[in-house]
Amino acid sequence: MRKCYLDLPEGQLHYRIAGTGKPLFLLHQSPMSGVEWDDIIPLLSDTFTVVAPDMAGHGQSYEPESMSMDVITDATVKLIDALGFDKVFLAGNHSGGALASSVATKYPERVEKLVISCEMLITKAQIEGFLTAIKSKPLSRDIPMDTEGKFIAEAWLRYAALAPTAPLEVRYKPFINGQLARLRKYDIHEMIMNWMASEQWPEQIGCPTLVFSAEHDLFYSEELLATGPERIKDCQTAVVTDGGAMCTFEQPAQVARILRDFFSA
Repeated sequence: MRKCYLDLPEGQLHYRIAGTGKPLFLLHQSPMSGVEWDDIIPLLSDTFTVVAPDMAGHGQSYEPESMSMDVITDATVKLIDALGFDKVFLAGNHSGGALASSVATKYPERVEKLVISCEMLITKAQIEGFLTAIKSKPLSRDIPMDTEGKFIAEAWLRYAALAPTAPLEVRYKPFINGQLARLRKYDIHEMIMNWMASEQWPEQIGCPTLVFSAEHDLFYSEELLATGPERIKDCQTAVVTDGGAMCTFEQPAQVARILRDFFSA
């Protein structure tokens, strides 16, 4: 796996790349970076050219002057162009799933197959509830700092809930990377949710799609996952067992197998 930068007029976009074969782009959730896919990239790079960018405003990529879905979508497509790919496989988890959906609807000719997580199927009522919750209770990056470091302990408990069955050392990696978000300018959760609520994106997806969820994900339910084939044509579903919102850290082999089976079919 190599770590590289793409020079754009706006700044540098950081990405990981490994393997040979058809291009497979893996898009991380916020506030993570491409590190979310570190344990999965080696499991897929024998079959695919795997690319895992840090989206704009995240990880080691540049800070945009303003943040929007168009900004992170267009930056992703610029990377696809720069690497010389015409059509790609695209997979994203949580807000990475929203970014993948945005690329697939804004640039449908560039996406051969799509994998997104179950969060993308939540209802407007659920979106409104989530936005209300984050306004009344700050996200981990926004918990007020204190000299005793109690804010770190509170953030740790929140990340533990995102990977409820994982060993402590597995929880630690996303926790540490999440805390780095305090150094970044943007949080995109509200932007992502507003895009999901305002865009009729499921009906616009024209490529074969897989919707997956981990069984302990806070947005997962059998009923919600079942709406995938009802809302997206040519849609399959899959479940990651014994994992939560951080299933890419918790169950990399399962996630890699689901991606390999779908993209290789």
